[in-house]
Amino acid sequence: MENTFANQHNRLLLSGFLSLAVVMGIGRFSYTPIFPYMELDQLLTPFSAGLLATFNYIGYFLGALGARYVPRSDKWLYIGLGVNIGTTLLMGLLDNYMIWSIWRLLSGMTSGMVFVIVSNLILSRLNQTGKMYYSGFLYGGVGFGICVSGAAIPTIQSNYGWEGTWISLGLLSGVFMVAIMLGMWKQGTRASLSGQIRKNRHPEVVQNPKKAKYALYISYTGEGFGYIIFGTFITAMLVKNPSFAFESSYVWAIVGVGAIPSCLFWSWLGTRLSPVRALKWAYMMQIISILIPVFTDHLLLTLLSALGFGATFMGITTLTLTLAKSLEAAGPNLVSGLTAAYAIGQLLGPVVAGTIISVNDFTIPFMISAVVLVAALITINSIKERKGDASNAVRKHQSY
Repeated sequence: MENTFANQHNRLLLSGFLSLAVVMGIGRFSYTPIFPYMELDQLLTPFSAGLLATFNYIGYFLGALGARYVPRSDKWLYIGLGVNIGTTLLMGLLDNYMIWSIWRLLSGMTSGMVFVIVSNLILSRLNQTGKMYYSGFLYGGVGFGICVSGAAIPTIQSNYGWEGTWISLGLLSGVFMVAIMLGMWKQGTRASLSGQIRKNRHPEVVQNPKKAKYALYISYTGEGFGYIIFGTFITAMLVKNPSFAFESSYVWAIVGVGAIPSCLFWSWLGTRLSPVRALKWAYMMQIISILIPVFTDHLLLTLLSALGFGATFMGITTLTLTLAKSLEAAGPNLVSGLTAAYAIGQLLGPVVAGTIISVNDFTIPFMISAVVLVAALITINSIKERKGDASNAVRKHQSY
């Protein structure tokens, strides 16, 4: 019976991993390495590209908010995945900015919805079974999707153009969806799983949970704004730099390489130090990574910047949402609310950056990104942790 439950647990985690690869790593973030090719065909400008990204993040905000009213069921997960995959395919089939805006809006809505459904479903399971460490594996799916798409895009684009790239990634996402459905089907009924889950009390992590909740809202909004400027425009910045001869899509693949194991690393560090302390280190590392391209276009340093960015942006998500799950007593639907706050930052970032880039260059937006992230770090620093036995109990709870 125990082995059966472990197998079901692993299949559920793998389904969540692939779900995030589809809606986030591919459906959402593949836009970053593809839109420079669309710009070269004079279909987009920096401002219109930023605006198109913002449509996606508006959708993500709406999807994250709406997810709290959507039942946590396989049916809604499949609906979200199916629509998301459809929008990826359709991006390559029609050449019209207004229609693209609709597809990116729908893609964002389903990304936000699926992200919240998967996070709530699986984090709740992990929290109840005392296996929160495995949340790092779940969010590694985003990095996996980024790595796969970033590595494949140059070859596909050179043979089939940007249109064929969207279509190919949509078909790949369809293959992943089949695997997701098999994994969910193999896990058995929800009742059989929940019946074997033991109940755990949530140990107190911080001295003032309500204050910590508001600090997370502020910092996570700042993270959404700060990281998305780099995440949206780094490949365009490199494409427009004549002295940078390396394929920019491969730099994006390096972001994915950094993201895949990062969630496990930051989860582990959170159990060794604490989620709050690990968050501080993650923010500091991300700020340095974002500033590197501002001061140099050296290939090795640029690759280190991409690796460092990839190693932190999903790590910050993992630590923030893991901490949020331990603070659920401070307010219901905290994961959904934080995801919506993150989306607000994301929808503002590309518009601000795209507007500045259209009349200037990439330096100022990247500097603004770093300043906002410093403010987020300062906010995280205001969270006071519990000392002694309670803190140790949290670590044992997370690493069990």
